[in-house]
Amino acid sequence: MGLDIVEIARVKKAALSTPRFLKRVFSRAEIRYCMGKKSPWQHFAVRFAAKEAIFKALGMAGVTLPDISVARDATGRPSAIVSGKPAPGIALSLTHSEHYAAAVAVRWK
Repeated sequence: MGLDIVEIARVKKAALSTPRFLKRVFSRAEIRYCMGKKSPWQHFAVRFAAKEAIFKALGMAGVTLPDISVARDATGRPSAIVSGKPAPGIALSLTHSEHYAAAVAVRWK
């Protein structure tokens, strides 16, 4: 299992002060998805938390945050993508409020 919580303001500050931050951490699809939202920083922060949670759940050496991304299925359910492929056996839950974003990843296989 992996769990992570992120302050939304810290992700926003990192992105605004370091222009390459978004491209180094998020996939093009994630950036497009988040930038299309009314409050993109909540969505970036929850994906950052999800990447950390997935990393912890998998316990995989050699996998970096850019190797991990979050996609949504047709019903809106989040799923883990690792190195461009769906990560089977990972259940993912995301949540955010005005100030914090959190994610839980459970490895069930």
